[in-house]
Amino acid sequence: MVFEHPWVLLLLLPLAGWVWFESRQGKRIPHLLLRSLVFALILLALASPVWELPDSTVRVVALADVSESVGEAGMARERQILSALEAEGGSSLRVIPFGSRPLDARGVLLPDATTLRDVSRGTNLEASVRYGLASLPARAVPRIVLISDGLENKGSLLRAAWQARSLGVPIEVFPLAGRSEPELAIRSLVFPPRVFTGERFPVQLVVESPAALRGRIEITVDGQRIGQSDVDLRAGENEFHLSLNVASEGVSELRATVSAAGSGQSGGEAQQSGAITFRSPAALFVSSASQQEDANLLQVLNQAKYKLKVSPTVPENLRGLQLLVLNNQDLEKYSELVKKRIEDYVLAGGGLLVVSGDHNIYVEKPPGTPEDALTRALPAKLAPPQSEEGTLVTLVFDKSSSMEGTKMQLARVAAIGVIDNLRPQDLVGVLTFDNSYQWTVPIRKAEAKSLIKRLISGIMPDGGTQIAPALEEAYRKVQPMKASYKHIVLLTDGISEEGDSLNLAKEAALNKVTISTVGLGRDVNRNYLQKVAENAKGSAYIVEDPTMLQQILLKDVMEHTGSTAIEGSVGIHVARETEVTEGIDFTKAPKLKGFVKYETKPSADLLLSLDREDAPLLARWQYGLGRAAVFTSDANGRWAADWLSWEGYDKFWANLVRDLLPRSSPRESSIRYDEARNLLLAEYRIEPGRGRIQAPELYVFGPDGYRQPLRAEAVSPGLYRVEAPTGDHRGLFRVRPLAESEDFPELGYYIEEPEVHDHGNNERLLQQVAAYTGGRVNPSASQVFDPGNVRVESHTALWPFLIAAAVILQLLELFLRKGMPWLRERQALRRAGMAEV
Repeated sequence: MVFEHPWVLLLLLPLAGWVWFESRQGKRIPHLLLRSLVFALILLALASPVWELPDSTVRVVALADVSESVGEAGMARERQILSALEAEGGSSLRVIPFGSRPLDARGVLLPDATTLRDVSRGTNLEASVRYGLASLPARAVPRIVLISDGLENKGSLLRAAWQARSLGVPIEVFPLAGRSEPELAIRSLVFPPRVFTGERFPVQLVVESPAALRGRIEITVDGQRIGQSDVDLRAGENEFHLSLNVASEGVSELRATVSAAGSGQSGGEAQQSGAITFRSPAALFVSSASQQEDANLLQVLNQAKYKLKVSPTVPENLRGLQLLVLNNQDLEKYSELVKKRIEDYVLAGGGLLVVSGDHNIYVEKPPGTPEDALTRALPAKLAPPQSEEGTLVTLVFDKSSSMEGTKMQLARVAAIGVIDNLRPQDLVGVLTFDNSYQWTVPIRKAEAKSLIKRLISGIMPDGGTQIAPALEEAYRKVQPMKASYKHIVLLTDGISEEGDSLNLAKEAALNKVTISTVGLGRDVNRNYLQKVAENAKGSAYIVEDPTMLQQILLKDVMEHTGSTAIEGSVGIHVARETEVTEGIDFTKAPKLKGFVKYETKPSADLLLSLDREDAPLLARWQYGLGRAAVFTSDANGRWAADWLSWEGYDKFWANLVRDLLPRSSPRESSIRYDEARNLLLAEYRIEPGRGRIQAPELYVFGPDGYRQPLRAEAVSPGLYRVEAPTGDHRGLFRVRPLAESEDFPELGYYIEEPEVHDHGNNERLLQQVAAYTGGRVNPSASQVFDPGNVRVESHTALWPFLIAAAVILQLLELFLRKGMPWLRERQALRRAGMAEV
């Protein structure tokens, strides 16, 4: 037994003197002895006595190599070795997996390969052995078991072996064969360095195979599989093209793995990695409608991970946008400045989508007028009427007494709406009738619209209802007129004699005069109105809600006079199969209820067409660095009402907006690796005219928690450069600002780890380490746990026992001093009470 603080024992001398002095005073000796014994025990405990005994218990730390160079066969061999060691040593065994760094102990179970990622991309034998030495318990016979292929690409195992020898810890080694070098190899892996989130991007591989084999290609991003394909490999080089998409964001590692089954070295596995950056695109949605009306299309953009803004107007600055959506806009009302701004945006690489809608209005311009900037940027332009001659519209409507009040007011508003949508060269006439008829506006050109609208506003209701004479008068005046389209609209809320109206309607059709009928209310002769319209190749409407009158009347006139907006059921045809139409069955697409007449430009791609006069539905083209597309119908509940519940709606719009994302940008950034100086070089180019800008704070992030601050230096106007040291780290690196920046986007670079290309083993190194430290090569499990002649002193601290004894004696002394007199007093009182009785 030894004392760690023997000087405390000197305090026993004053204690002995105090006991002698007190005993001479004649005080109670038992109490004195107990108290002195308590103090003596406390002093002995403070001296920290330790009982030393020889111990032969063996404690083993097994270091299991889980790096990629070990291979699947090596991992299986490791599991066998660990199982044997556990069966022999039980709780005396601790397993520490390691690769580029040691991992936390997990019993004898090795971690799954899919969870290792960066750790398995390197081998640091030195760090693992040092970690194992620090993990060994004290007061036991120590052993380190190293299970590895001996291929290290970080640190030095020999330095760790010197430390183990100085500590007297032998290293038992189990050499693994490692992976055999396959003849199967990936010669090149090509993919775009930057991709938008959710966008389909190409991956090209060139695989060299030693023979004709059945193989498999697997693509992962940050360890998550995004694509897999079984392929037939022929002897020699094989080229494969894949198309993939990812929903993540930021810099990621893309890894291609090619495996093949074969005999000998013909089979095996080859891998190659690179850095790819995913970022969410920014979109501006311009619409005058409420967000509730546009909810379906906005939902598609949100689900496609767009950074979305909604605005009723086009802002002054379109910088930073990847997609501009103009939804149901009257483009002719845009100023030339706004149109030029949009054109410049597309030329510089932006994506533009025009969703037409019924607000898209064609405006006739003088011959020779050049296209405006926005029209130049679009792959299709609004179509004029088929003839340069004006159209002729004659409104024949009932002004009988029953039309008084709201009906007449709404009829006047509807007629004025028609006038507003006519061109100056169009002809218009307004014939009103009751018991007789009258030309409120004799047929004339629609140039003086203000005058015509005033005449219409002065119509007052009166009299009965005589339809046939008024309809005949309108036809006789219209028939000889020269116009590209001749159309009569009959509006009535009553019933009258039919006369010879049906024969007149047939004659009108033969002379290319169309007649549409509008019955206002329930008290109309529906059969009569429908037959007139049918015989004259017009349309019949029964309107029970007068507030719908203006919309119906305008729709009818536009459809039957060659106007830009056409309403009516139209089917859809796929004109060309592309990424936009991929995975969508358009044969099941519901019909649209209207569209706007456009003409596709000669160099544009027509993707979808309509079954009416081969009108385009979707056209796109490349314009400068950007792309533009025109969809000639709408995306909401008017014309595309049946599309909203169609299963292909979301996929179609998602495909389309992805297709328009920019392929290039005026802001160019790049990153490369300078192997000679062991650093990454990042460059950021800012578009001209911005002047010197303040570069944000940048950092480089690498494997194993590596992080360093960076500084961007302006090396020339518009060019900034960053040097990012990498040290001895290998793997995926990210250079990024602390706060998101359009001018300094996040960049990534992948420095291939040597581990990927390591094959075989370094058994000689492992043998040297075992011999140097006094270990063995491939010992049995019983040999590992056999202490041999090695003994270690087992130290047991006695102070806890001494303190416990002191406490017990103190309690005993307290009982003798306080408890015993109390008990005697109680007994005396009890005897006295019995004597009195």
